[in-house]
Amino acid sequence: MLRDVTVRCTVRLAVASDRSLVADAVAAALSRSDVCVVRIPWPAARGDPVPGWPEDVDPPDLALMLCDLNPWSVEAAQRVVAAYPARWVLLTDTPRGPAWGAMLEAGVARVLSSTTTMAEILGLIAALREGIGQLDQPDREELVHAWRQVLPERVVARAKLASLTPREREVLRLLHLGHTVQRIAEEHGVAVSTVRSQVRAVLRKLGVKSQLAAVAHYDRWADD
Repeated sequence: MLRDVTVRCTVRLAVASDRSLVADAVAAALSRSDVCVVRIPWPAARGDPVPGWPEDVDPPDLALMLCDLNPWSVEAAQRVVAAYPARWVLLTDTPRGPAWGAMLEAGVARVLSSTTTMAEILGLIAALREGIGQLDQPDREELVHAWRQVLPERVVARAKLASLTPREREVLRLLHLGHTVQRIAEEHGVAVSTVRSQVRAVLRKLGVKSQLAAVAHYDRWADD
């Protein structure tokens, strides 16, 4: 449910984040100024409905999103942006690159590093309110192009992950967490040779030659 954190304000700002505690902290900090914060719920799981603005709620002047851009959160963030039309600013820990382009193409007006201070955010809001701020991403075309370049690779990479059986994917997930083949075998009550066979199947399906490469593939493309 959408809710206002403050009542008296000169500018309304929506806040959404994949980490509720972060959103709470930012909303609390902003509410000490003349900003009225409207919290937007984050999809809890893939396929969860994103309702959009209720008919009795006027869209805010600006919207602030805080999230890391892994494969799952990119898709969730794109759905939030589509469901809640606004001038979105995204703060992220993810380094500048294709993921930034994904969000710009989805409708985000500006992507900033999460190192941006609260004072700088308030300054941006004030400048926009006075009509003197620039919200458009200065290198938007470059970033969107970078995103479009990786789209084919992304589709293929995720299709390879989807080809794994549930047990193979679980083995890969545990390898990603740093578990050894011996430990995985002990945890699942199977022979070490069985796990090694599953690892070989994972490598073959992903088209890589080492566990390290398989783990890197999972780290980049998995949405777990």
